[in-house]
Amino acid sequence: MKRRRKHGWSLLVMRGADHSVKQFRVSRRSVVAAPAVAVLAVTGCIAGLQMRSASLINELEVQLAGQAAAHTYTVEAKENAIVSLQQELTRISRQAEEMQTKLRELNELEDKLKQFIDTYGEVVGPPDASASPTPAERELLRLAQDGGVNFTQMSLLVDSMEDSMAVSIRQAKARQAELDAKPTEWPTVSLKLTSSFGYRKDPFTGRAAFHAGVDIAGSTGDPVFSAADGTVLETGYDRSKGNYVVIGHRNQLKTSYYHLEAIGVKANESVVQGEKIGLLGSTGRSTGPHLHFQIMQSDEPINPLKYLRLVKED
Repeated sequence: MKRRRKHGWSLLVMRGADHSVKQFRVSRRSVVAAPAVAVLAVTGCIAGLQMRSASLINELEVQLAGQAAAHTYTVEAKENAIVSLQQELTRISRQAEEMQTKLRELNELEDKLKQFIDTYGEVVGPPDASASPTPAERELLRLAQDGGVNFTQMSLLVDSMEDSMAVSIRQAKARQAELDAKPTEWPTVSLKLTSSFGYRKDPFTGRAAFHAGVDIAGSTGDPVFSAADGTVLETGYDRSKGNYVVIGHRNQLKTSYYHLEAIGVKANESVVQGEKIGLLGSTGRSTGPHLHFQIMQSDEPINPLKYLRLVKED
């Protein structure tokens, strides 16, 4: 029986011309298995690289997602901050405009008060410039000195000052109206008295008689003025009074003007203090040009010198 001959492969390895040739014998199985093993090894390496790449890609995706989320949050936060700042700026601008409006109103009231004081002088008792500021004014000065901007507090303080100034103006006007309604204005250009209030020697009879007013010297045609604000109650002519005017005032006061050369007003007409109501003359029972002026309260004669200012007797 013949022995089966084994077939194999010989590998010759030559290192160079001067070296001997080495021969290696390998089986067919090894030759066939080597490529498979190589393929498997390469496949394994590729699979490992793919898995590693997948892991790295996943890590990168997670990182990128986190960074994107953080970036989105940062952008949204910044956008929200910008919106909030814009809203705050709008609110502050609106408050500043409101404050400017209030300050303009306050300045207008101040101008009215100054104009009122300039017109009527110290009759209404303007506040002393050296007087201490009000609590509202002190607080407003404190805020200005601190440099802080508290529009709400400043607005309340300005409102308080505005209300206070408006009250002062109303009180001043009411006070002035009350003063204007009192017969304190001299009714003629002349300040010379020729006959006083009370008992005197009658120039026609020579006997003592009660004189219910004062006589003021003047020239025919001189203007005669209303001593106070009021309403003309009566005008006319009387043999004793001559041409006359009677004006009604507050507190049941009346003023009468006799011996006029001419009458310049009519009954029920409103007049103001210092308004021209006629001309001085010598009509009626008179010894010469003059104005008989008298004041009645509750139909009782009172001395006009208790009211009239700037009196000069002869």
